[in-house]
Amino acid sequence: MINAKHIMLMHRRVAVRPDATGREIAYGFMSTGLPGLPVINEDMEVIGIVTEFDLLGALREGIKLDEFTAKKIMSKEPITADTETPAEKLIEMMLENNFTVIPIVRDKKLVGVVDRFSVMDAYVEPKGFPGFYRYFEEQK
Repeated sequence: MINAKHIMLMHRRVAVRPDATGREIAYGFMSTGLPGLPVINEDMEVIGIVTEFDLLGALREGIKLDEFTAKKIMSKEPITADTETPAEKLIEMMLENNFTVIPIVRDKKLVGVVDRFSVMDAYVEPKGFPGFYRYFEEQK
């Protein structure tokens, strides 16, 4: 079974702090290729999530990139999953809530993120490596 811990390997702990500016958030999107980033506190707990749509909404309102922070535009009650959440459940969460990114936590602390493309990628086993994820699971 493919779980969040297998899928999040590409995007470990990518996140922004609440005081990250719009410019820093945009750089985060561009450097990771993710459509959303968790917002974390100093204890690595997920306190929000900011998406490209949040950033675009602020820009549409005429707010300049350096004039707002993640705290101002983030969704304040993010839904998270844990490392053992099955891929099927992640898909269900994404489809039911129109999510593109789900923060993955262990003991309330961010350990990674799963985005829609990494979920799809998990179902396409690496060419020439049939049973790759089953082998990976057996090795833990």
